[in-house]
Amino acid sequence: MRRTLIATLVMGLLTVAAFATSSSGLAVGAKIEAFLVKNCEGGDPYCQVCKYGKRPKLISVGDLNDPAWIQDLKAIQLLHEKYSNDGKGLAVFGLAATITDGKAAPEADPQAALAKLKQIKEGNHLTFPLVIAENADEVYKAQGKPNPGYQIFETYYKVTQSRTVMFGDSSNTVKFSAVLSGDTQQQFSELETLVKKSL
Repeated sequence: MRRTLIATLVMGLLTVAAFATSSSGLAVGAKIEAFLVKNCEGGDPYCQVCKYGKRPKLISVGDLNDPAWIQDLKAIQLLHEKYSNDGKGLAVFGLAATITDGKAAPEADPQAALAKLKQIKEGNHLTFPLVIAENADEVYKAQGKPNPGYQIFETYYKVTQSRTVMFGDSSNTVKFSAVLSGDTQQQFSELETLVKKSL
């Protein structure tokens, strides 16, 4: 009886821990690092992480062919509206990648991906950036310069599943990392608690 109770408690704790950490994306305690992106609104490659400075950051990564990711973005929009504090609080962006066989890869057709992201943004009234990752090595090589230190998203962030969400505090330390699935209410509740603590 006692062993059964202990086993049940352990499983319960493991289940709770699973909401805060995942095998897709950065682990809790890791650092959100700078990498280049291209925005669906146009413009040159830039660093969205850098642009947000010391604001707490939420990154949602998904596959454009995953309709559940679009629903996640709509739910994240509510958090963004509640906690962005006119550009001084929570900073959010969504990143599209092709995710197959447990590995994120750059979009094969960047222009088509950016056009689709723009449709998603406008169609769902999203007010945060939607982007694709850019390979800084290739961007700077084309300019005849070395990469000044940007990470390559697919290599550093290790996203293996669509609907991966990572949240970091003002020091860019990851406090929440999870793959959203099933009933996401508990996951969003935990995420919101951590967002409030970080503001």
